[in-house]
Amino acid sequence: MSETPQPKNPERLELEALTGLQPGLARLMPDIGVRMWKAYHAGRAQNWPLATWQLKEMRKLFRLGNVTRPKYEANVETFIDEDLAPLLAACEGGDLAAFERAFHEAVDAANEYHRRWNKGFLVWKVPPTPPEDLVLEPQA
Repeated sequence: MSETPQPKNPERLELEALTGLQPGLARLMPDIGVRMWKAYHAGRAQNWPLATWQLKEMRKLFRLGNVTRPKYEANVETFIDEDLAPLLAACEGGDLAAFERAFHEAVDAANEYHRRWNKGFLVWKVPPTPPEDLVLEPQA
C-alpha cells in the first residue's frame, strides 16, 4: 500500500492555492470598464462628485489587480499617474473640455496597453448610452 505524498510545506501550498483564486485583471476589467463608462457620462452631465467617485473606485480595482497580478503593476501605475490623474484633475476643476480630452486619451492609452500585452483584440470604447441605474445630473 503506497502512501499519498504530503506537501513539504502545506502553508505555502495553501497560500499558492488561495492566490490562484484571487481576481486577476481579466476578472476586474469588466468592473473597471463599468466604472469608466459611468464616470464618463457623469462627467458629461457635470456631476463631478459622481465622476470622481467612480474614478477613485476604478483606481482601487486597478490596485487590487496589482496585488493579485503584479506583472502588470508598472503599466497600471503609469496609467493611474498619466491617464487617470488628469481625469481626476479635470473633475476637481469642473472642466468639461479637459475631462473629455483626458478621457479619450485614457481610452487610447488603455487600448495601447492591451496591444502591448498581446491582447490587441481587446479594444475598449465607451458605451454611447448613459447608464440607466444612476441619476447622472448633479444632486443638491
